[in-house]
Amino acid sequence: MITAPVIRRQNQALALGLGYAAFCVLYLGSGAFHLRPPVILGASAVDRLIPFIDWTIWIYASQFTLLPLAVVQARDDADRSQGFYAMLAATALAAAVFVSWPTQLERQGVPAGGATGLAWTVLYLADTPNNCFPSLHVALAAIAGRLLWRRERRVVAVAWPVMIAAATLTTKQHVAWDIAGGLVLAAVAWTLVPKLLRHERAQPIRHAAGA
Repeated sequence: MITAPVIRRQNQALALGLGYAAFCVLYLGSGAFHLRPPVILGASAVDRLIPFIDWTIWIYASQFTLLPLAVVQARDDADRSQGFYAMLAATALAAAVFVSWPTQLERQGVPAGGATGLAWTVLYLADTPNNCFPSLHVALAAIAGRLLWRRERRVVAVAWPVMIAAATLTTKQHVAWDIAGGLVLAAVAWTLVPKLLRHERAQPIRHAAGA
């Protein structure tokens, strides 16, 4: 097993910063480097029934609030550590898929003007049109939801990830099969982390005899 630091309240800010940097390297790197040409994903019958709703990009982008919030609000250090490393594991596993079997979706037109238009412009500048299957957006939201569920924030734990998953479809950033793949990825990462990692534990304080 691999020994990894425990994510505690004292070091969670540093861990989140390093984790986000690792996410950027893995996600954007795998979006740029492929072992084969990207497969263009077609819309299923379900996807064709779902309209493009431009303002739901704000729900889609709320992922960047949900993830750190779930780590910060974790029930204890054990949950915080498992959730944090499960997110990293999901990102690494997804990156391996993105490199070996890249997928791509046709982008929608950018809405003109306003804050929503600006949000779309920033998304298209910062994100890649590749890396569709499995949906890492959904996988990470599901792991965050699991952390909040264990913290007994049940309504938020279900509603927020579900809204984000729906927004990946209404923004046309993913198709339905990507969502299913993201949920499987989340389950695999959450289950795999305890089998591969062990966390450093603080050594108990030994008192001198007679103290």
